[in-house]
Amino acid sequence: MNHRLLRTLLLTAALIFVVDLAPAQRSGNTEPFQKPERLKLTGIGEPDPNVRWEDQKYITASFYPIGWSRDGKFAYLVVPADEACGCLTLHIFIQDLRTDRVVWKETYDGEAEPEIPETLDTAWPKVQNDYSAKLRQYGIEQADKFELIHPAIRLDNDVLTPEVTVAIETDGVFEVDGTVTVRMVSQRNGVKTISRNRYHRKDVNSIRNAEIAGSLISPFEKRAAVILIEEHRGYEGPPNVTRIRVVGSTLTTGFKK
Repeated sequence: MNHRLLRTLLLTAALIFVVDLAPAQRSGNTEPFQKPERLKLTGIGEPDPNVRWEDQKYITASFYPIGWSRDGKFAYLVVPADEACGCLTLHIFIQDLRTDRVVWKETYDGEAEPEIPETLDTAWPKVQNDYSAKLRQYGIEQADKFELIHPAIRLDNDVLTPEVTVAIETDGVFEVDGTVTVRMVSQRNGVKTISRNRYHRKDVNSIRNAEIAGSLISPFEKRAAVILIEEHRGYEGPPNVTRIRVVGSTLTTGFKK
């Protein structure tokens, strides 16, 4: 093999490797991501509008979906329940809905008890460029709007309903034993388990209950991001707090009758 041919082959292999490492660069979009909008959830995922803040049963987290990739990833932002900080905290996630693995996560912690309370409006410009670069790296495309589907998903003459089963025992503080299982039920194809968390008494955990708040459907494939709201014991007791977890599910395969 002559040197020219060898050099050509090596250059081609290097180019393929670089393209493989950075799939998000294919879109060529370098515009910064706009501040995401809060999505109203259902059930315990939202404060009761008829009850004063100090009398609410739960202190709720807030959910801000951002967008999707064409290879099964979903990006979203969560503002956790603020029990006593008096500050703004942001958790941003990029989650692979095929495996439910969070491929990237970052936290922004605002100043505790600031003189002027920080909001997402004031915090987003501080993180916008860094977050946008990471979202582009993973091929995320920002969606213009999101439609929360609850309780059932209608797709291709089928009706699919995510369901959660909570089977736990607790000492009322931080000892929990049991399971939380999420299934996708298809009228046409049967049932499949899409998530199962096992809790042991020796592990510290504060979960008390969980429910499905709704689902979002990818615009690129028949895949859902199922939004699970978990109820957890408040750090010092009532009121309890909610936490948001996302579970991925393809809507076409893996079912058993």
